[in-house]
Amino acid sequence: MRLRFAPSPTGNLHIGTLRAALFNWLYAKANGGTFVLRIEDTDLERSDAQYETNIVDGLDWLGLTIDEGPTQGGDYGSYRQSERIKAGVYDEKAKKLLASGHAYYCFLTPEDIEKEKASAIKKGIPYVHSRRSSDMSEEDVNDALASGKPYAIRFKMMSDREITFKDLVRGDISFDCSLLSDFVLVKSDGTPSYNFAVVVDDAAMAITHVIRGEDHISNMPRQLAIYEALSLQAPQFGHLPMILGPDKSKLSKRHGATAITEYRDRGFLSEAFLNYLALLGWSPTGEQEILSPDELIKQFSLDRVHKSGAVFDVQKLTWMNGQYLRKLSVDVLYSLVMRYVSADFSQIMQGYDLKKQHLAVAAIQDNLDVLSDAMSYLEVFFERDSAYLDLVKDQAFTADQCLVLKTFLELLEQSDADSMDDYNALLDAVCKKLDLGKGKVFKPIRLALTGRGSGPNIGALLAFFEDDVISKRLGDCLD
Repeated sequence: MRLRFAPSPTGNLHIGTLRAALFNWLYAKANGGTFVLRIEDTDLERSDAQYETNIVDGLDWLGLTIDEGPTQGGDYGSYRQSERIKAGVYDEKAKKLLASGHAYYCFLTPEDIEKEKASAIKKGIPYVHSRRSSDMSEEDVNDALASGKPYAIRFKMMSDREITFKDLVRGDISFDCSLLSDFVLVKSDGTPSYNFAVVVDDAAMAITHVIRGEDHISNMPRQLAIYEALSLQAPQFGHLPMILGPDKSKLSKRHGATAITEYRDRGFLSEAFLNYLALLGWSPTGEQEILSPDELIKQFSLDRVHKSGAVFDVQKLTWMNGQYLRKLSVDVLYSLVMRYVSADFSQIMQGYDLKKQHLAVAAIQDNLDVLSDAMSYLEVFFERDSAYLDLVKDQAFTADQCLVLKTFLELLEQSDADSMDDYNALLDAVCKKLDLGKGKVFKPIRLALTGRGSGPNIGALLAFFEDDVISKRLGDCLD
């Protein structure tokens, strides 16, 4: 089994394209197959090496290992279409189709074609190419070629038949060829069209299965017709549902359809992102949603791919990422968090011993949804005294809140609290003594200690600060 991911390097890697890559990779790995990367850079003007780099970076980040590709090599290269153009791969097949009568030189200008389309619109009928050039004699064609007249090579679509194929996701799909125009195989600049190049390359690379978005269903009759005309074995095809925004409209940037590497840079974990992406248009066998890559591979099959659109919800993705972050050990979380704090803040943190730094990171673990939020939560632990004073100076404490602070300080003096659990027990003792709920106890203590109304676990905060700092800050708020 051989599957391929064949992106065009005309932009950064996005959600829809990556989902197709993931499903191909999962299906290949689930069946002991080969995952091939092919770069479809026939659009020489828009293709850019930086986009190819972005595509590869996104695959690497998610751990979608490439078995064959431009960098890895393989027995079916080259794996860039621009290099295959130079090698004459498509010219050879185009000549074969011309010789067999399945294709012809088309000398119509863009203006000629626009006139044909306008005429069809005026008549209220679907536009079908006129094939005027296909009636030219061999002598006239040779004369036109010799004179340098611009041309494209068109495929002569069979108009008297139906093309049917069995989609691995949707079942049987049929097309009435009488409604389809002759289409371009080779453009006037000599480059192959998408439908032509993809057929030639999939056949040459022995691709057995193609999993791609449903927007490609309309390409199927053209591609299958080329396979038949060239006497090539077509792969099996499966078309994935569209990815939609939460409002069920087409996914766009306002829904979070940015470059995949931006999610990496914001601090999403690759395992969480891969897990969420796999659930876009596919369902696991049980109720469990948090699945490792190995579990996804073990469960993945095309018969559980949905036919309806899949909703991409950044909030659900963020929630899932938070679930993954909460499962990390403090050591691992600390190493990840330190990549997302500024150099200046990192230097401030290094002024504390490693145990304190780990304590602070452990305290914010339940607050984090993405790693880039870490610094805003950590600031409360490593804040300069001057910054704290600016925050607390405008805080006004009621008589009841002052009683909470006073009671806590009295109990603190009598205790030898050292750990987060110790301080949580101390807080519970204040609640019990004053017969108050946790909210009414925690809030004034947090305000006095940090100048903030919310933040990390209050027990962890107390365990981080020395008792003399706690006593001074809470005592100053009582003055």
